[in-house]
Amino acid sequence: MNEELELFCEDADEQLTFMENALITMQEDGVDEESIGALFRAMHTIKGTAGMFGFDAIVGFAHVAESLLSEVRDAKVMLTPDMIDIFLKAKDHTQHLIDLAIAQEEIDEFTQVTNDELLKMLEAFMPNQQTKPAIEAQPTTEIQEEQTSEEEILWHVSFRLKPNFFATGMDIVNILSFFHELGEIKKIFPITSNIPNLQEINPTQAYMGYEILFLTDVEYEDIEEIFEFVLDDIELSIFKASNKDALKKLIQESKDKASLKDELIKHGFYDASLLEEPPSEEATQEVQPEAEQKQAAPQAKKTPQKEQNKSFSLRVDSSKIDQLINQISEMVIANAKVTQRADILDDNELSESATILTDMLEEIRTGVMNIRMVQVGDSFNKFKRIVHDVAKKVNKEIDFEIIGGETELDKMVVEKISDPLMHMLRNSIDHGIEMPEEREKLGKERSGKVTLTTYPDAGTIVIEIRDDGKGLPKDKILQKAIKNGLVPENNNLSDKEIYNLIFVAGLSTAEEVSDISGRGVGMDVVKRNIESLRGTVEIDSKEGEGSLFTIRLPLTLAIIDGFLVQSGDTKYIIPLEMIQECIELDTNYKNQMNGNEFINLRDSMLPLLDIRKYFSEAASHSERENVVVVRYGDYKIGMMVDELFGEFQTVIKPLGEVFSNVPGISGGTILGSGEIALIFDIPKLMEHKIREIN
Repeated sequence: MNEELELFCEDADEQLTFMENALITMQEDGVDEESIGALFRAMHTIKGTAGMFGFDAIVGFAHVAESLLSEVRDAKVMLTPDMIDIFLKAKDHTQHLIDLAIAQEEIDEFTQVTNDELLKMLEAFMPNQQTKPAIEAQPTTEIQEEQTSEEEILWHVSFRLKPNFFATGMDIVNILSFFHELGEIKKIFPITSNIPNLQEINPTQAYMGYEILFLTDVEYEDIEEIFEFVLDDIELSIFKASNKDALKKLIQESKDKASLKDELIKHGFYDASLLEEPPSEEATQEVQPEAEQKQAAPQAKKTPQKEQNKSFSLRVDSSKIDQLINQISEMVIANAKVTQRADILDDNELSESATILTDMLEEIRTGVMNIRMVQVGDSFNKFKRIVHDVAKKVNKEIDFEIIGGETELDKMVVEKISDPLMHMLRNSIDHGIEMPEEREKLGKERSGKVTLTTYPDAGTIVIEIRDDGKGLPKDKILQKAIKNGLVPENNNLSDKEIYNLIFVAGLSTAEEVSDISGRGVGMDVVKRNIESLRGTVEIDSKEGEGSLFTIRLPLTLAIIDGFLVQSGDTKYIIPLEMIQECIELDTNYKNQMNGNEFINLRDSMLPLLDIRKYFSEAASHSERENVVVVRYGDYKIGMMVDELFGEFQTVIKPLGEVFSNVPGISGGTILGSGEIALIFDIPKLMEHKIREIN
C-alpha cells in the first residue's frame, strides 16, 4: 500500500471512529447541533478523499448519507433513535467498502444487497425521499446564496504551490483534510497552467495550484492556519466570496489572469457578468490591507518566540518505535557492563561518565516509552458501540460509563487487552444485567449500570468492569464444578476461589446458550490473554447486587525500574514500584502460625515468603537476612532474601519455553557482568502465599 492510501485509511478510520462515538453519545445524551455538523463534515471528508482515489462505490454511498446529514443539520429532518441505528450501520458498511477498495476486491453480491438496502433506508428519511446524484452540478446562484446560517461564510481560497513545496513534508491530501475538519468544500478545481512539458518535469517539484470555495463558520485566521507550516512555500490568497473587489484583484495579479477568469466561470464559481469590469483604484486600495495582512502573516510567524511554540503531530510506524526501544534496551545492558567495569577498576572518572550516561539513558528511555503511551479512552470508546449493539440484541437497557479515559498505558497493551475486555462486557450485559421488567420488580432502575474504570496504582494500571446486575451464582458455579470433577464435594473453597472457577474452560452456568455468550468458552481465554501481558484478574460478586472484575496490568512490557536482590546463588529483580520498604529481619519479631511465618511490622502481622525455600535454593552464607515488603493491589507480603544490591534498570527478556511456566518468574534480564537475573512475578508469588495461608 502506498503512502497516500495509508493516509486515506488512517484518516477514514479516524472519521468513522468519531462518527460512531458521536452517534452513540447523542443516542444517550441527546442531539446537539455541533455534533451533527461534525458528523456531516466527517462523512463529507470520506466522500471527498475517496473521490480523489476513484473509489466510486464509497463516494456514491457516502453522498446519500451526507445528504441526509445535511438535511438534519439544516433542521429539515429530525435525528431519531431509529435514524441513529441506521447511521451506525452505514458507518459499518462504509468501513467495509473501504476495506474492499484498499484490497482491490470487487463488491460481492451480499455487500451489494446490503448497500442497496441501506441506501433505501437512508433515502426514506429524506423530505422528498430522493437524493440528487453525487456528480450533479449545483447552480452558481445556489453556491453564492448558500450562506443560510448567519455564522457560516463562503470563502474563496486561492493558492499556488512553489517548486520546493514537497520538501515541507506536507501534501495536498493533508491540506484538504484540514479543510474538511473546519467546514465544507463547495467547489474546487486545480490550476495546471504551470505544468511544463513532460521532458522538463522534475518529479520532486510542485507545479499545481488550486481554487476553492469553502463554507465554514471559522474566522480568516483559522483558515490561514491550515497553511501554517507551508506559508513560505505557497502563494496564498483568502477572501470572502462576496468580496468582488478582492476577486477582481486576484485575477488582475494572476500570471494567468485570462485563463483563471475563464476557469472560475467554467467551474461555476461566479457569473461571467460579475467579472466584466476591472477593479477601481479605490477598490484596490480598500482590498490592499487584507492582502498585506496575508503577506505579513508569514513574517510574523518567523519570530523566535513563535518558532519555539510550534507543535505538530507526526505519524510514525509503530515498528520503528519498537526498534528504537530494542536498541535502547541493548544500550541499557551495555551501560550496566560499563558501570560494573568502572567499579572493578575503581576508576572515578569512568564511574562519573557512566553515571552521566545512565542518567541520559534514563531520560531517553522515559521519553521513548512516553511515545508508546496512549490514553485508554481513545481505544475504549469503541466499547460504547459494542454495549449499544449487545443491549439492543438482548432487549436490555444499559447505562454504560467510561471513567479514567485519560489514563495512559502502553499502546501494545491497550490493543491486546481490548478483546478480553470486550468479552467481559458482553458477559456482563448478557448474563449479569437483568431484563428491565425484572429489575423494576427488584426495586432497581430499568437501566442496568455497567462501568469501565481505569486508574494507576502502585506501578500498575487497574481496569475495573462493574455492573449492578444479579451477580454470580456462587452455588451454581460450585455445583457445576463438582459435577464436572473440577473440585471434590468436601471442598473448603473461599468465595473468591469459587468465582475464579468461571475461568476454567468449559464451565458455564448459563441457562440459555446464545450467539453472544454462554457456551463456557472465552473466560479461560480471557484469563490466559491477561496473564500473557503479565497481568492478573480478580472477581468480587454479591448475588442480587452485581459483580466487579478487576484487572491489573503493567505499565509497559519492555523496560522497568527494578531492584536487584540475591537469594542463595541466584540474583532476582523485583519491580521497584511494588516495593514499599526494605528492612533487616529481626528474628525476635518473627512468628509462626499454622506452619506459616509472619513478622510483626509496626503492630501488623506481615506474611513472610522465604525465597530460598520457595525455589529450593542452597543454604545462605549471608550473615543477615533481609525482608523486602511488596504490595500488589490490596495485599502485602515480606520477601526474605539474602542480599540487597539496589536499583537497576531492567530490560525484560523472555526466558523461552523451558522456563516460561516457572511459577513466580515472569522473565529475565542480563546484568553488567553477563549474568542472568530472574524477574519476580509478584502477583503469582503473592497468590501462592495467600493460598498457603488459607
